[in-house]
Amino acid sequence: MSSPNKWPSLRVVVIGTYNTNLVIWCDAIPVKGQSILGGDFEMFCGGKGANCAVAAARAGCRVKFVGAHGPDTFGKMARERLDAEGIDISDFVELPASKTGVGMFFQERKTAAHAALASSSANNQFSPALVRKVEPAIRESDLVFTHFAISSSVLLEIYRICQRHRKRLVVHAEPVKTPIELPKSCYLMVANDFEAPLLAGSDDLKSAVQKLHRLGVQNVIIKEEHRSLVFSDGTRLRAQPIPEAPFIQDAGSMECLATWAGLGLAVSGDLAYATYVGVQALAFSFSRRGALDSAPYLSELAI
Repeated sequence: MSSPNKWPSLRVVVIGTYNTNLVIWCDAIPVKGQSILGGDFEMFCGGKGANCAVAAARAGCRVKFVGAHGPDTFGKMARERLDAEGIDISDFVELPASKTGVGMFFQERKTAAHAALASSSANNQFSPALVRKVEPAIRESDLVFTHFAISSSVLLEIYRICQRHRKRLVVHAEPVKTPIELPKSCYLMVANDFEAPLLAGSDDLKSAVQKLHRLGVQNVIIKEEHRSLVFSDGTRLRAQPIPEAPFIQDAGSMECLATWAGLGLAVSGDLAYATYVGVQALAFSFSRRGALDSAPYLSELAI
């Protein structure tokens, strides 16, 4: 499958979360009430929004990241890291009374399965006013990315502004909390196979895809475990196998998928090509530690 002649430097706005991920590697994830001796402790930059922003920046896009952090060490670390990736962080704001987001991870060595818990933080406490402030940047953008881990009032403001300016909105549909309001028009939605039926209120994957299209989602990509991606543009349901790759961890992999698929769709207008691009980034991200660190550069993908 060949790529377009030129991969342009798209203008991207990402509105979402940043988390510092605290990871303990272990043989088995502890169950309730259990205390065990784990392995190495590692600290990584992450968060669904930040992961997406870095993935887009490494694809060569001009990226603006919109979100919030606290006046703490983790917030300083976040700003330094995102700035080093060449991302515009002028609207990644500090909330004096909040704390920077933190994610606690137990990561199994052999299976790469994990359990995670994210703290309440500045991620959930910035207001729709911040989205209104960046409306000019949204208006000038080629793509807008967001996800469900921010407040519902902020999501609704993103939907409203994107609809007003007819922007191509890409939604990583995670985490799904019902009820949740979907945008009236969504360029691309990416979800897991357990999230899509829950989001659509359907019992099976095919019905969920059809329901999402009826609700205004133009293009849908759903990850079925680690086997394949199912994708639909409303005409037919197709599948793209996930290539075999060394599997270390999957933190950040869905953000790689959503970002690269969104960019591929914007560049080509072809959902099959976009899904192919997305699955290459997804598989690549499995082989690196750290959610944000797992994002590939354009030169590292065979697209």
